[in-house]
Amino acid sequence: MIFGALGITAAPGAWAAAAPRPYQTAEDAKKVEGASSSADAPKVAPGLFTDRIEPGEEKYYALDLDASSDVHITATAAPEPGLKVTFQDGIEVTLQNTNGDSCGDGRSTGAGDTAFPLSATTSRLIGDSGDEACRAKGPYLVHVVREEGDNSDPSSWPLELSVMKEPGLKGSIPAPRPGTDEETDENNTRPAPPSGTARTREGGTGFNDARALGDGVWKDRLRPGETRYFRVPVDWGQRLYARMEVPNAPQREGTGSTFLPNGFRMNVYNPARCRVFDEDFQSYDGDGANFDRYTNPVRYENRFADANTDTRFAGWYYLAVTAAPDMAQPFPKGVPVTLRVAVKGETKTGPAYDGDAKAAGFGVGDKDREMAEKGLTEAEVEDNALLRTLGWTGVGAGAALLAVLAVWFLVARRRSAAPPLPLTGGQPPYQGGYGYPPR
Repeated sequence: MIFGALGITAAPGAWAAAAPRPYQTAEDAKKVEGASSSADAPKVAPGLFTDRIEPGEEKYYALDLDASSDVHITATAAPEPGLKVTFQDGIEVTLQNTNGDSCGDGRSTGAGDTAFPLSATTSRLIGDSGDEACRAKGPYLVHVVREEGDNSDPSSWPLELSVMKEPGLKGSIPAPRPGTDEETDENNTRPAPPSGTARTREGGTGFNDARALGDGVWKDRLRPGETRYFRVPVDWGQRLYARMEVPNAPQREGTGSTFLPNGFRMNVYNPARCRVFDEDFQSYDGDGANFDRYTNPVRYENRFADANTDTRFAGWYYLAVTAAPDMAQPFPKGVPVTLRVAVKGETKTGPAYDGDAKAAGFGVGDKDREMAEKGLTEAEVEDNALLRTLGWTGVGAGAALLAVLAVWFLVARRRSAAPPLPLTGGQPPYQGGYGYPPR
């Protein structure tokens, strides 16, 4: 990790012919084995957990909730890159009370006959006017199901479970603003895309090592079949603009038509890893293509709107970009990708949380903006902090050594200036030292 923190990266294109990198679950995630029966469900809590799930398998996990916090649960299933995953394959997550009643569910399915990480989210919202039984303090169940199609991949998939606890509010819960439902991506007037020389930022393999981006133009090169993750800090009142571009393909003799119905894909996720948009793959015809999204402003009350409900809190918003396996035809040495990113709007004052929302993963701080400016991952920030600590420790040790040497030098000077010590028996002192007899 320290090499990345020091800015040492592999030479561009050195890995282009290698296999696409799979999704990497968090290194500090706790391993858990979900049960097929709710009676045997292992306990989970706010944090990250890893498991595996087979085709058609369902798993239960137990979760204790209070009566004041919102909770957001995302299940991410990660099929191996390069596999065929259809719209019949998917992952579904449901939060249930112990009576078996659903308190919310989320579902994500495949697209483009291409494997990419599937993330499904469900939330328990205290301000929801639904069933009070889902807002009570007590035990709940997280139910995860892997849906399978006619020709599904028979292997088990890595499964990452993210549980995020969002503090409640001190005051009243705001109602949705009038006009929020009309602030859709289709109705939003696009800003001018950022321009300038693109800088290289290699994306991460998942949410956990996503590369931070700020405003500007960025480039990367994806292996066909690979999904890479980036993240952008978006504060209260702000909105995210993101544009993905794939250039024209080099002309090659004998290749025929370069039209690909499933070329590339970009999706936006909020800090709870919930999809902001439900995306499909974009086609590619060899002449270059692009795709963009522009979110509505981030507001707490968006969660209670009929549309645009997922821009509901400030924090890290994620971009997941995928190059379909067929993109190896026009780009055998890797798919060049350009990302144009801009965060628009003035920062607004956030809601009065009854707790530390930033520590829970909901909010933007100066450290986040610095990470985006420098393009660091969370691991690299930790590495840099370690290097700084070691540096200051070294400075401290050096200062301590200098202090010891200074004291030793001072004592030696004082000794050399002190009067000779008298010898016993009235003999005159030996002039060659301090009390040592002559040889």
